[in-house]
Amino acid sequence: MSIDSSEAFDYVVVGAGSAGATLATRLAERGAGRVLLLEAGDRRDKDFWVQVPIGVAKLLVDKRYVWQFNTEPQHQLAGQRIYWPRGRMPGGSSSVNGMIYVRGEPAEFDHWAELGNRGWDYASLLPYFKRLESAAFGEDAYRGRSGPIQVSSVADVFPNPLSGAFIGACEQAGIARTSDYNGADYEGVGYLQLSVGGGRRCSTSVAYLHGRPQRNLHIATDAAATKVLFEGARAVGVEYRQGGQVRRAMAGREVLLCAGPIKSPQLLELSGIGDAERLRGFGIPVRANLPGVGENLIDHLQSRLTYACTQPITLNEIMHSSLRQGWLGLRYLLSRRGIMATPTVSAQALTRTKPDEGRPNVKIQIGHISGADRYAGKDFGLDRFPGFNVGFFQLRPESRGHLHIRSTDPFDAPQIEPRYLTEEVDKQVMLDALRLSREIAQQPGMAPFVARETRPGIDVRDDAALLEYIKKSGQTSWHPIGTCKMGVDAKAVVDPTLKVHGIAGLRVADSSVMPTMCSPNTNAASIMIGEKAADLVLGGQAA
Repeated sequence: MSIDSSEAFDYVVVGAGSAGATLATRLAERGAGRVLLLEAGDRRDKDFWVQVPIGVAKLLVDKRYVWQFNTEPQHQLAGQRIYWPRGRMPGGSSSVNGMIYVRGEPAEFDHWAELGNRGWDYASLLPYFKRLESAAFGEDAYRGRSGPIQVSSVADVFPNPLSGAFIGACEQAGIARTSDYNGADYEGVGYLQLSVGGGRRCSTSVAYLHGRPQRNLHIATDAAATKVLFEGARAVGVEYRQGGQVRRAMAGREVLLCAGPIKSPQLLELSGIGDAERLRGFGIPVRANLPGVGENLIDHLQSRLTYACTQPITLNEIMHSSLRQGWLGLRYLLSRRGIMATPTVSAQALTRTKPDEGRPNVKIQIGHISGADRYAGKDFGLDRFPGFNVGFFQLRPESRGHLHIRSTDPFDAPQIEPRYLTEEVDKQVMLDALRLSREIAQQPGMAPFVARETRPGIDVRDDAALLEYIKKSGQTSWHPIGTCKMGVDAKAVVDPTLKVHGIAGLRVADSSVMPTMCSPNTNAASIMIGEKAADLVLGGQAA
């Protein structure tokens, strides 16, 4: 296939997702020159079900909206291939995610700095978190008031008795309440905060690309990057495919990879940056021997207890009734409130499974829906009766996986091997999280709503049987990170300024640079990385 054309820019940003849309917009608005933003997906970010928060269930199983990746069979999960959908449009995964807005634990950001990543401690990152958000609640010392991302509380858009009962039951189980987990008190139970404004999803496409349009920002969609171009040891552009043509975009200053934790390491390997022996095996000339590319893969494995509800107040009965669906839709269109303004989960506890744990080690949340699978079959596999779920996962899993190219074809998905539950401590923490979730559901506060535990069933009690249930029911929480790890050690891919080790003019800025799991949810931190990257590129710092 011949090369159709070449264009020259100052910066080429690959990937218009959570970090990429943020970074490209900030570079352009600060007069950094001509900026090209390449997005492999189509312009579907204004579609109805993208905008409506509850539409996430439809988006995640539709190949028009997501890239449908799958892992290798997971031996610790009963041989499952875990489905990993990723956003396929401007805004990337922020256009298809659950919109749960959690910055992360301050102590874990401080740990990043302790690992040698100067400037990535919580105190240094707080100004970026404040800069990106607009929240009408919380303390001024912690919250942003005029940023692009609109942040709302479920307490304001969907106050409901089931969430209140869950919060009360957590308190009865010894978990303190927090008024703002993104403020002074990360640990505790409370209503979720969402990247939702006016009842609609606030992705980075909405907030940055459409909310802050820039004349010198050029956005190319259906434009899939295939490799980085070099002159010697300097990145000078990107080759990409659009409309059946191979094109080149040259970067006078820098190439910035923001393609996410799957595609950023794949692009590096295809471009000759990675483990030298692996690259030579594919006949790829080695530009930089960085054995950490594609390694350090971390993800949250989530399991759920499901319950039959005593009252018809869940999404199950609505989804099985056309009349109820019509009424729900009308209420949402008139008020922009209610369960349609949420992803169906409403409250969470960031807590410790045991008193002697030094920090919170699990997340437990309530969702107003129940079924055997979050994706399966007609009606998304919902139970035919009113039901809810209590989901849980380990905050900082110790299991580490990897992903690597399987061929030199850039459109051939890489081999994804997260290696869930390969560390014994992860199995124990998930068991402890399940037991704590069950304990919460058995508190007096939940009694008016619990008819029975439907999965795995209250008679399933011993560790072996419960662990087997976790293995068979476990699915991704859509939080893969770490495959282009930031650091100063031998396995680091980028330095603390996000520059790729050994290569000039090339940085990576997305969740792949996170050295460890900082948060129960990764989107807010990914947007923060885009904000900070703009300052790193332009030599400034957050005010």
